[in-house]
Amino acid sequence: MSVKIKYIKTKVIKEDEGSYSIVCSALGVYSTGKNLQDAKKNYLKALELHLSVLRENATEAIVI
Repeated sequence: MSVKIKYIKTKVIKEDEGSYSIVCSALGVYSTGKNLQDAKKNYLKALELHLSVLRENATEAIVI
């Protein structure tokens, strides 16, 4: 069995027009919002969707 833990950084960017972007390049998850609260909410939704796809693919790959 092999386990590799990687520290993942997430970057919050305040755009010039006042909106926010949240970026996690390591996972390929990105979001935007009119304000920081919206950007966080959108990021959490995007992250959950991304992780659910990874979880599904990982469990389908298990051959018993």
